[in-house]
Amino acid sequence: MTIGLPPAGARTCPATAASASPAPRPVHPAYHHPLWLVTVPTTHPDGRTGTQSFAVRALTVQEAMAAAGRRAHADSARTRRRGARLDLRNASAVLHR
Repeated sequence: MTIGLPPAGARTCPATAASASPAPRPVHPAYHHPLWLVTVPTTHPDGRTGTQSFAVRALTVQEAMAAAGRRAHADSARTRRRGARLDLRNASAVLHR
């Protein structure tokens, strides 16, 4: 019975294997990345303080902070802040389980 696999003895020759380019790193869709909850402190012009939170998918905390920073500058996020300033240097990220 054949199921489409090469015979057990089939191997690539070393010359061919050495000249072949390395296999590309697998690309995982973003929905497979861990979910991070990033909280950014805000300050309103009248002195009130608060936070704005973003749920982002990223492989590392650095990528999560960068993604949250990009989202924070979107028009929808600015509208929700109602003029409050962001303090991205004091943002925190927690890996959601």
